Amino acid sequence: MLAETEITALVLCGGAGTRMGGVDKPLQPIEKDGLTLPMVDHVIAALPQHSRLLISANRNIQTYQQRGFVISDEEQLGSGPLLGVLGGLESAETPWLLICPGDMPFLAEDWHNDIRQIAQNASTKGTSTNAFVVHDGTRLQPLLCLIHSSCKENLRAYLQTGEYSVHRWLSFIGSETVNCTNSEAFLNINTSADLLARNHRADPANSNR
Repeated sequence: MLAETEITALVLCGGAGTRMGGVDKPLQPIEKDGLTLPMVDHVIAALPQHSRLLISANRNIQTYQQRGFVISDEEQLGSGPLLGVLGGLESAETPWLLICPGDMPFLAEDWHNDIRQIAQNASTKGTSTNAFVVHDGTRLQPLLCLIHSSCKENLRAYLQTGEYSVHRWLSFIGSETVNCTNSEAFLNINTSADLLARNHRADPANSNR
């Protein structure tokens, strides 16, 4: 599969958190495997450990800087994740950018292996595919993707048209779907109710209720 040194990892933490009362979602604590940490820390732990880490954020910058190099544009709060992806492509010094959201704390540590293997196979065969996106067995996960650095100019031009749809851009550049069958691992925590339910479920005091 693609070596970790060929990949820069980008965690998207720039959302407005409107469905969670405006809080910075990736910094909200959640329990996973007996360990309660901010969501973003669980996400980072599931990334390739020898890849450079970038974080796209537009608030709590100093907090995120404790974890990785922060790409920030405070004026773009809530404008869409593709702005963060463009920032990642512009900042990456590797051929590939591995992208994931900061609100998917249950990602398995090997979630990116299949996408890296398929990208390597495509490269070996000399195909022109330069974007790979995860399908979790139920639906496409457009923000779990591997993008080649050559897509940078294309994305900049796309955004300049006023488009912000991740699905449309991935379709436009001819991304390849990578099938994974563990939808539970790709769960987004979008609301306060989601967060409360997961932490309640993980509390040992509730195990016999």
